[in-house]
Amino acid sequence: MHIKKPLNAFMLYMKEMRANVVAESTLKESAAINQILGRRWHALSREEQAKYYELARKERQLHMQLYPGWSARDNYGKKKKRKREK
Repeated sequence: MHIKKPLNAFMLYMKEMRANVVAESTLKESAAINQILGRRWHALSREEQAKYYELARKERQLHMQLYPGWSARDNYGKKKKRKREK
């Protein structure tokens, strides 16, 4: 089974704010929406960002409890390499 990484502060912010940005703008491309979200994230004060950093910390702790031995490295190199037949 594939275990995802815990979300970081910015990803949690994006998850929460994406619907607002989509509703406010006519843009449909996720790249453009991500750009807006990125600019808004940088415009936030440290205090406003702190809320998301705290959520991210809790997310990491929960992730560590659920998957104690997990490391991000476990997700890489899992794809089976096809052997070429000679």
